[in-house]
Amino acid sequence: MTEIDRDLLENLPFGLLLLDPHERIRWANKAAAEMLGGVAGELAGRSLAELSPAAQRLVGSEPRLLHDPVGQRWVRRDLQRGNDGDSLLVLADVTEQERLAEESARLRQQVEDLTLNDELTGLPNKRAISQALDLHISRSRRYRNPLSTVLVHVDLQGFADHGSPSTDPVILGVSRFLRDRLRWVDQIARWDEQFFLLVLPETTEADARGLLDKIRDEQATMLLPEVFGEQLPHLSFGLACWTKGDDIRTLLRKTLNDLRGSSGS
Repeated sequence: MTEIDRDLLENLPFGLLLLDPHERIRWANKAAAEMLGGVAGELAGRSLAELSPAAQRLVGSEPRLLHDPVGQRWVRRDLQRGNDGDSLLVLADVTEQERLAEESARLRQQVEDLTLNDELTGLPNKRAISQALDLHISRSRRYRNPLSTVLVHVDLQGFADHGSPSTDPVILGVSRFLRDRLRWVDQIARWDEQFFLLVLPETTEADARGLLDKIRDEQATMLLPEVFGEQLPHLSFGLACWTKGDDIRTLLRKTLNDLRGSSGS
Protein backbone atom coordinates (compact mmCIF):
# COMPACT_ATOMS: atom_id res chain seq x y z
CA MET A 1 0.00 0.00 0.00
CA THR A 2 1.44 3.41 -0.93
CA GLU A 3 1.62 6.28 1.53
CA ILE A 4 -1.05 8.11 -0.48
CA ASP A 5 -3.38 5.12 -0.28
CA ARG A 6 -2.81 4.72 3.47
CA ASP A 7 -3.37 8.41 4.12
CA LEU A 8 -6.58 8.31 2.08
CA LEU A 9 -7.92 5.30 4.00
CA GLU A 10 -6.94 6.81 7.34
CA ASN A 11 -9.00 9.93 6.69
CA LEU A 12 -12.11 8.46 5.08
CA PRO A 13 -15.35 9.76 6.65
CA PHE A 14 -16.49 6.20 7.50
CA GLY A 15 -14.88 3.58 9.70
CA LEU A 16 -12.71 0.75 8.41
CA LEU A 17 -11.56 -2.24 10.49
CA LEU A 18 -9.30 -4.93 9.07
CA LEU A 19 -9.82 -8.17 11.03
CA ASP A 20 -7.85 -11.41 11.00
CA PRO A 21 -9.58 -14.84 10.93
CA HIS A 22 -9.71 -14.77 14.76
CA GLU A 23 -11.49 -11.40 14.81
CA ARG A 24 -8.43 -9.53 16.01
CA ILE A 25 -8.01 -6.01 14.70
CA ARG A 26 -5.10 -5.74 12.30
CA TRP A 27 -5.73 -2.09 11.48
CA ALA A 28 -8.34 0.61 12.05
CA ASN A 29 -8.67 4.06 10.55
CA LYS A 30 -9.39 7.23 12.49
CA ALA A 31 -13.18 7.18 11.94
CA ALA A 32 -13.45 3.59 13.21
CA ALA A 33 -11.37 4.39 16.27
CA GLU A 34 -13.55 7.38 17.05
CA MET A 35 -16.72 5.28 16.75
CA LEU A 36 -15.28 2.62 19.05
CA GLY A 37 -14.06 5.12 21.62
CA GLY A 38 -10.34 4.51 21.20
CA VAL A 39 -7.22 5.51 19.33
CA ALA A 40 -6.48 3.87 16.00
CA GLY A 41 -2.99 2.72 16.95
CA GLU A 42 -4.17 1.26 20.25
CA LEU A 43 -6.84 -0.93 18.61
CA ALA A 44 -4.37 -2.94 16.55
CA GLY A 45 -3.89 -6.43 17.98
CA ARG A 46 -7.02 -6.32 20.16
CA SER A 47 -9.79 -8.85 19.82
CA LEU A 48 -13.34 -7.63 19.20
CA ALA A 49 -14.31 -9.43 22.42
CA GLU A 50 -11.92 -7.16 24.34
CA LEU A 51 -13.71 -3.99 23.30
CA SER A 52 -16.20 -2.18 25.52
CA PRO A 53 -19.82 -3.43 25.47
CA ALA A 54 -20.90 -0.35 23.49
CA ALA A 55 -18.11 -0.92 20.94
CA GLN A 56 -18.93 -4.64 20.68
CA ARG A 57 -22.53 -3.72 19.94
CA LEU A 58 -21.37 -1.46 17.12
CA VAL A 59 -19.25 -4.15 15.49
CA GLY A 60 -21.76 -6.99 16.01
CA SER A 61 -23.07 -8.79 12.96
CA GLU A 62 -26.82 -8.11 13.37
CA PRO A 63 -28.65 -5.96 12.54
CA ARG A 64 -26.78 -4.23 9.75
CA LEU A 65 -28.45 -0.90 10.59
CA LEU A 66 -27.96 -0.19 14.28
CA HIS A 67 -29.43 2.58 16.40
CA ASP A 68 -26.87 3.66 18.98
CA PRO A 69 -28.79 5.57 21.69
CA VAL A 70 -25.60 6.35 23.62
CA GLY A 71 -23.98 8.07 20.66
CA GLN A 72 -27.37 9.27 19.39
CA ARG A 73 -26.58 7.98 15.94
CA TRP A 74 -27.41 5.34 13.34
CA VAL A 75 -24.59 3.15 12.05
CA ARG A 76 -24.75 0.94 8.97
CA ARG A 77 -22.32 -1.96 8.89
CA ASP A 78 -21.00 -4.08 6.05
CA LEU A 79 -18.63 -7.03 6.50
CA GLN A 80 -16.56 -8.13 3.50
CA ARG A 81 -14.69 -11.45 3.88
CA GLY A 82 -11.52 -12.06 1.90
CA ASN A 83 -10.20 -15.31 0.49
CA ASP A 84 -7.29 -15.29 2.96
CA GLY A 85 -9.64 -15.31 5.98
CA ASP A 86 -9.23 -11.63 6.75
CA SER A 87 -12.33 -9.42 6.84
CA LEU A 88 -12.98 -5.76 6.24
CA LEU A 89 -15.66 -4.21 8.43
CA VAL A 90 -17.13 -0.92 7.19
CA LEU A 91 -18.92 1.31 9.71
CA ALA A 92 -20.84 4.21 8.16
CA ASP A 93 -22.54 6.85 10.27
CA VAL A 94 -25.88 7.38 8.51
CA THR A 95 -27.51 9.44 11.25
CA GLU A 96 -28.21 12.40 9.00
CA GLN A 97 -29.77 10.22 6.29
CA GLU A 98 -31.99 8.47 8.85
CA ARG A 99 -33.08 11.78 10.35
CA LEU A 100 -33.92 13.10 6.90
CA ALA A 101 -35.90 9.92 6.17
CA GLU A 102 -37.81 10.27 9.45
CA GLU A 103 -38.53 13.93 8.73
CA SER A 104 -39.68 13.07 5.22
CA ALA A 105 -42.00 10.39 6.58
CA ARG A 106 -43.37 12.82 9.16
CA LEU A 107 -44.04 15.46 6.49
CA ARG A 108 -45.74 12.88 4.25
CA GLN A 109 -47.97 11.89 7.15
CA GLN A 110 -48.85 15.53 7.77
CA VAL A 111 -49.82 15.94 4.12
CA GLU A 112 -51.94 12.78 4.30
CA ASP A 113 -53.61 14.05 7.47
CA LEU A 114 -54.51 17.29 5.70
CA THR A 115 -55.85 15.54 2.61
CA LEU A 116 -59.64 15.36 2.54
CA ASN A 117 -60.22 13.49 -0.74
CA ASP A 118 -59.61 9.91 -1.77
CA GLU A 119 -56.99 9.82 -4.51
CA LEU A 120 -58.74 7.20 -6.67
CA THR A 121 -62.40 8.23 -6.55
CA GLY A 122 -62.13 11.91 -5.70
CA LEU A 123 -64.71 11.34 -2.94
CA PRO A 124 -64.22 12.60 0.60
CA ASN A 125 -62.00 10.29 2.62
CA LYS A 126 -62.51 8.92 6.13
CA ARG A 127 -61.15 12.06 7.77
CA ALA A 128 -63.44 14.37 5.80
CA ILE A 129 -66.61 12.32 6.24
CA SER A 130 -65.92 11.89 9.95
CA GLN A 131 -65.85 15.65 10.36
CA ALA A 132 -69.09 16.01 8.38
CA LEU A 133 -70.82 13.20 10.27
CA ASP A 134 -69.85 14.75 13.59
CA LEU A 135 -71.60 17.97 12.53
CA HIS A 136 -74.72 16.07 11.43
CA ILE A 137 -74.84 14.27 14.77
CA SER A 138 -74.59 17.57 16.61
CA ARG A 139 -77.49 18.88 14.54
CA SER A 140 -79.60 15.78 15.22
CA ARG A 141 -78.77 16.01 18.91
CA ARG A 142 -79.95 19.61 18.98
CA TYR A 143 -83.03 19.43 16.74
CA ARG A 144 -83.88 15.71 16.92
CA ASN A 145 -83.62 15.44 13.13
CA PRO A 146 -83.44 11.91 11.71
CA LEU A 147 -80.04 10.80 10.49
CA SER A 148 -79.02 7.51 8.89
CA THR A 149 -75.64 6.05 7.99
CA VAL A 150 -74.93 3.19 5.60
CA LEU A 151 -71.67 1.28 5.32
CA VAL A 152 -71.24 -0.41 1.94
CA HIS A 153 -68.82 -3.29 1.50
CA VAL A 154 -67.62 -4.11 -2.02
CA ASP A 155 -66.72 -7.77 -2.48
CA LEU A 156 -63.86 -7.86 -5.01
CA GLN A 157 -63.40 -11.62 -4.97
CA GLY A 158 -62.82 -12.95 -8.48
CA PHE A 159 -62.09 -9.58 -10.10
CA ALA A 160 -58.31 -10.00 -10.00
CA ASP A 161 -58.51 -12.85 -12.53
CA HIS A 162 -59.68 -10.83 -15.54
CA GLY A 163 -56.34 -9.55 -16.78
CA SER A 164 -56.80 -6.11 -15.24
CA PRO A 165 -53.71 -4.86 -13.37
CA SER A 166 -55.87 -3.92 -10.37
CA THR A 167 -59.39 -3.75 -9.04
CA ASP A 168 -59.31 0.07 -8.98
CA PRO A 169 -61.73 0.32 -11.96
CA VAL A 170 -64.28 -1.71 -9.98
CA ILE A 171 -64.05 0.58 -6.96
CA LEU A 172 -64.31 3.59 -9.25
CA GLY A 173 -67.39 2.16 -10.97
CA VAL A 174 -69.08 1.42 -7.64
CA SER A 175 -68.33 4.91 -6.36
CA ARG A 176 -69.98 6.52 -9.40
CA PHE A 177 -72.95 4.15 -9.24
CA LEU A 178 -73.61 4.91 -5.56
CA ARG A 179 -73.05 8.65 -5.92
CA ASP A 180 -75.56 8.92 -8.76
CA ARG A 181 -78.31 7.42 -6.60
CA LEU A 182 -78.04 9.86 -3.72
CA ARG A 183 -79.83 13.14 -3.16
CA TRP A 184 -77.87 16.37 -3.27
CA VAL A 185 -78.00 16.60 0.53
CA ASP A 186 -76.59 13.10 1.03
CA GLN A 187 -72.87 12.46 1.30
CA ILE A 188 -70.69 9.55 0.22
CA ALA A 189 -67.08 8.88 1.13
CA ARG A 190 -64.53 6.17 0.59
CA TRP A 191 -64.20 4.85 4.12
CA ASP A 192 -61.59 2.20 3.43
CA GLU A 193 -60.22 0.20 0.50
CA GLN A 194 -63.41 -1.82 0.00
CA PHE A 195 -65.87 0.30 1.97
CA PHE A 196 -67.98 3.36 1.30
CA LEU A 197 -69.88 5.34 3.92
CA LEU A 198 -73.17 7.04 3.09
CA VAL A 199 -74.38 9.81 5.38
CA LEU A 200 -78.09 10.49 4.91
CA PRO A 201 -79.37 13.58 6.77
CA GLU A 202 -83.11 13.98 7.39
CA THR A 203 -83.53 10.29 6.57
CA THR A 204 -85.52 7.82 8.64
CA GLU A 205 -84.75 4.11 8.75
CA ALA A 206 -87.68 3.37 6.42
CA ASP A 207 -86.46 5.92 3.85
CA ALA A 208 -82.89 4.63 4.11
CA ARG A 209 -84.05 1.06 3.50
CA GLY A 210 -86.00 2.31 0.51
CA LEU A 211 -82.76 3.77 -0.88
CA LEU A 212 -80.93 0.48 -0.36
CA ASP A 213 -83.72 -1.39 -2.17
CA LYS A 214 -83.35 1.02 -5.08
CA ILE A 215 -79.58 0.47 -5.16
CA ARG A 216 -80.04 -3.30 -5.22
CA ASP A 217 -82.69 -3.10 -7.94
CA GLU A 218 -80.53 -0.89 -10.16
CA GLN A 219 -77.18 -2.56 -9.64
CA ALA A 220 -77.40 -4.24 -13.04
CA THR A 221 -76.97 -0.78 -14.61
CA MET A 222 -73.54 -0.33 -13.01
CA LEU A 223 -70.88 0.42 -15.64
CA LEU A 224 -67.55 -1.40 -15.42
CA PRO A 225 -64.74 -1.80 -17.99
CA GLU A 226 -65.34 -4.47 -20.65
CA VAL A 227 -62.47 -6.57 -19.32
CA PHE A 228 -64.73 -7.66 -16.46
CA GLY A 229 -67.47 -8.87 -18.78
CA GLU A 230 -70.90 -8.91 -17.15
CA GLN A 231 -69.58 -9.64 -13.66
CA LEU A 232 -70.64 -7.18 -10.97
CA PRO A 233 -69.34 -6.95 -7.41
CA HIS A 234 -71.54 -8.08 -4.57
CA LEU A 235 -72.52 -5.16 -2.33
CA SER A 236 -73.32 -5.64 1.36
CA PHE A 237 -74.97 -2.94 3.44
CA GLY A 238 -74.98 -1.99 7.10
CA LEU A 239 -77.61 0.54 8.22
CA ALA A 240 -77.98 2.45 11.46
CA CYS A 241 -80.05 5.45 12.53
CA TRP A 242 -79.06 8.03 15.08
CA THR A 243 -80.81 7.78 18.44
CA LYS A 244 -80.50 9.94 21.52
CA GLY A 245 -77.14 9.41 23.18
CA ASP A 246 -75.31 8.33 20.05
CA ASP A 247 -71.99 9.92 19.22
CA ILE A 248 -69.96 9.23 16.09
CA ARG A 249 -68.37 6.13 17.57
CA THR A 250 -71.57 4.47 18.73
CA LEU A 251 -73.40 5.30 15.51
CA LEU A 252 -70.63 3.86 13.34
CA ARG A 253 -70.37 0.82 15.60
CA LYS A 254 -74.08 0.15 15.09
CA THR A 255 -73.63 0.56 11.34
CA LEU A 256 -70.73 -1.89 11.27
CA ASN A 257 -72.59 -4.42 13.45
CA ASP A 258 -75.55 -4.30 11.09
CA LEU A 259 -73.21 -4.90 8.13
CA ARG A 260 -71.68 -7.91 9.86
CA GLY A 261 -75.13 -9.23 10.67
CA SER A 262 -76.38 -8.87 7.13
CA SER A 263 -73.22 -10.41 5.67
CA GLY A 264 -73.48 -13.40 7.96
CA SER A 265 -77.15 -14.03 7.35
